[in-house]
Amino acid sequence: MNLRDKLMENRILLPIQAATQSESIQELLVHLQTLDVLTATSKLHSAITEKEVTLPSAAGRGIAYPHYTSIEINELVCVLGISKKGLDFNTPDGQLCHIILLTLSPEDDPSGHRKFITRFRIMFDTPEVRFDLLEANHPREIMDIIQNWEDDEAKTDDLS
Repeated sequence: MNLRDKLMENRILLPIQAATQSESIQELLVHLQTLDVLTATSKLHSAITEKEVTLPSAAGRGIAYPHYTSIEINELVCVLGISKKGLDFNTPDGQLCHIILLTLSPEDDPSGHRKFITRFRIMFDTPEVRFDLLEANHPREIMDIIQNWEDDEAKTDDLS
């Protein structure tokens, strides 16, 4: 699975305006609503923020992966928010979150997001990529960074 298959330029918010964890989740959901991916956001927002209390999505090192299922979704949907200031996401390492990757899965495939998040995490573990993502000023730059990383990964796979 390529990241570019699910994460498109119009699903990247840079920068997000939210000042809190809850606001960032709402902002990402509303963005999906403006793209006609969702018809409403209040129930999803409540469910995701409730889940965050018992099962936090913050992975540390400035990234969080909130996730939930939706009856409105037929396939995995992703939206990426970048916060230049950082948000308190109750991270295990105490760092502020700068990258919030929200994924929604269809109810009949609730774990489909795992491969996508794993691939995103591998990309994010590359120090240069992490730096470039945080320094980007436009969604197109984010897509170019992802494309370059995926192209490099494909070359590496071809050599092995």
